Amino acid sequence: MDYIVSIFQKGGPLMYPLLVLGIVAIALIIERFYSLSSKKLIPRKEVEAIFLYLKEGRFTEAITTAKVHRSLATNIIANVLEFYMNGRREKEDLELAAEEVARVEIPKLESYINLLGAIAAISPLLGFLGTVTGMIQVFEALSIEGLTNPAVLSSGISQALITTAFGLSIAIPSLAAYWYFRSKLSYTVSILENIITELIYILTKGK
Repeated sequence: MDYIVSIFQKGGPLMYPLLVLGIVAIALIIERFYSLSSKKLIPRKEVEAIFLYLKEGRFTEAITTAKVHRSLATNIIANVLEFYMNGRREKEDLELAAEEVARVEIPKLESYINLLGAIAAISPLLGFLGTVTGMIQVFEALSIEGLTNPAVLSSGISQALITTAFGLSIAIPSLAAYWYFRSKLSYTVSILENIITELIYILTKGK
């Protein structure tokens, strides 16, 4: 532990904002794994049950199931069914009902993913900034003391290498997570579109 603290301190003041970015990135990755789970987005068992109720004409059970099992998909389905039960049964109205929920919920999912992408972009830049400041220290030491004090030189070189390594160690997993969540969200949106299309088809009998 003392060794890690010593390495951290050798990285200089830029290690502190990098540490904050690292903690935020870890928190975001954990939160996104939870929020983008199938249970939170598209619980297949519940969606299948809703469609079965609709095909049997059991609209009350369908809307109750959608409201009890809260998720992105069931929230959209519930809103569409409420439009339908209130007499707004044209295809355009039902599509609008789906868009109302999607327009609010999907950007919420994207916002945290974009923040993760920002961390992936910023952290290596901070690391490189630490590299630059470390090398400035090296050249200043050379101009003042020449090669007579290797400890001063090694301190600047250590800062340069440590900040770069720390910045990249944050950026690489953050970038990997960013693209993973982006891909998962794109897949989720395509599945939602299929669910909405099938739902409206059932409600309008293909009209």
